[in-house]
Amino acid sequence: MQQTDIKTASHRGETIKDAIKTSGVAVGVVAEKMGISRKTLYNKFKESSIPYSFILKLGEVIHHDFSQEFPHLSKTVKKEIPKPQPPVSNNLLLPFDGAPQEPYKPNNMKECEQELVKLQRKYIALLENFNELLIKTSQQAK
Repeated sequence: MQQTDIKTASHRGETIKDAIKTSGVAVGVVAEKMGISRKTLYNKFKESSIPYSFILKLGEVIHHDFSQEFPHLSKTVKKEIPKPQPPVSNNLLLPFDGAPQEPYKPNNMKECEQELVKLQRKYIALLENFNELLIKTSQQAK
């Protein structure tokens, strides 16, 4: 038993693997919540020296206190205080946009058709420019 304790204390990857297994949380779920791939997490299991910041974050995800496995952890590593997030605005305007303008409302069918033709011309011009850009880019790649 004592040899196992020494092994887990020196190999952090095995320690976190055991903690995840004990937590019952699927490895894929843990990886997703940590913002990494499953493969990256499995690779972490093979590492003997994982940063304590990673271990703390993992502990928060699986609700595990790693200070039991690493007694000095709670004393030497301070948790980062989350930075306050700016309030989320429901306003879709970008900072460079001015006050919202009223959408164009044609008065009759003729104005509507003129607006449609105008938009078609803009669209066609945009497509032509895009095609030219594609041709230039493909020629430069050759």
